[in-house]
Amino acid sequence: MNWTPLYLNTFIPQLPNLINSNFQNFQNYLDVFYDGSNGIIVVPIATSGKVKGSRGEFVTAVVDNLIVRNQFTNLNQNNTTADADYYNAYVQGATDIRVANPSTFENQHFKYIDVNKPYYKITNDSSIAFLSNILGQQFQLLFDVSTAGRPFNILMDPSINGTYTKMKITASDSSAAWFVLIAVDYDVSWGTTWAIKQFSGNFSII
Repeated sequence: MNWTPLYLNTFIPQLPNLINSNFQNFQNYLDVFYDGSNGIIVVPIATSGKVKGSRGEFVTAVVDNLIVRNQFTNLNQNNTTADADYYNAYVQGATDIRVANPSTFENQHFKYIDVNKPYYKITNDSSIAFLSNILGQQFQLLFDVSTAGRPFNILMDPSINGTYTKMKITASDSSAAWFVLIAVDYDVSWGTTWAIKQFSGNFSII
């Protein structure tokens, strides 16, 4: 790259031309490996020489503590890291469902999940309640649409005196639905009250 030097005695009328020329050279240099429109670092498919500290002709490099692999990585988030929790929930579904505790006022019409994961995938073979004693606890709810038929029923507010509020999602609507629930209240006897923080899809609160 041919940089035009700037000096203290450079004439002021020359500065715009020199600065613009230098900026264009620098931009051309960045365009070799940086895609500004998408905010990603692009790995050249072919290089004319080896890059110090790289493996396999710049197939893998470390840039500001981010590993650049397989053509690109996001500048703000390393997308080469798999979200194993989401994958396991999507593939396996919830495996820790239990019956309501008869020694408390947990609703006997629902089966319970003690929340300790970021994602849960449920079927509609039973009505589901979620329990957490941590206010602000949240998780994303997914639906197994392979079990068609009855609607998905999720306990939202256990209330008292036998009354409660549930979220109802029909089997046909569940294919496009996901929810993020957040714990807004907890009672040691009755359980957790949940609010919908984010959602996609059709549902009803009854």
